[in-house]
Amino acid sequence: MRQRTRIIGILGLGAIVGTWLAPQPARSDEVLLMQAPATIRTLDDLVTLSAPQLDQLYRQSPPGPVPPGKVKGRALYPDARFPRARSNAARIAWQGKVFHPESSTAVNRFFGLRAVQGKVYSGPSWLDGNPSMILDYEGTSKIYGNYRDEIRQVAPGLYLGLMYDRTTSPPAFKMYFAFNANP
Repeated sequence: MRQRTRIIGILGLGAIVGTWLAPQPARSDEVLLMQAPATIRTLDDLVTLSAPQLDQLYRQSPPGPVPPGKVKGRALYPDARFPRARSNAARIAWQGKVFHPESSTAVNRFFGLRAVQGKVYSGPSWLDGNPSMILDYEGTSKIYGNYRDEIRQVAPGLYLGLMYDRTTSPPAFKMYFAFNANP
């Protein structure tokens, strides 16, 4: 019981820190035709892109395979002041995910602990209707049950994700994140 209370407390702190670090980005259905750098290979390459560049990169990318095991993640804060510093600071709270392809699940890693499990499946993106890898927390997490991630592979082993809140109609975009499945 103490362990469960401790984990819930840590997740609550993570949500507070995440909210503090993540101002709600303005988002338009219009995507400006801005070129994302052609050499996207690392998480650091994604940190400095603008929201329209991230949207364009996401739209032109395939879902990719479900990566097995632990992946290093970064929250992305496009068009914010000091996007790299904010992304680095957010790593204190969220470090990435652990994928279990055999059970079609994944678990987020907050403060070094595995918490917030979701179901992994293929489905249409809420951004553009094209195929995406979906990580859905409905029915698996009381804290994040209203959220759904959709993910596409933007370079070998490098994935870009969008997080949505499904309590609004249509679902509201919340934030960008990325992870690297390369060892």
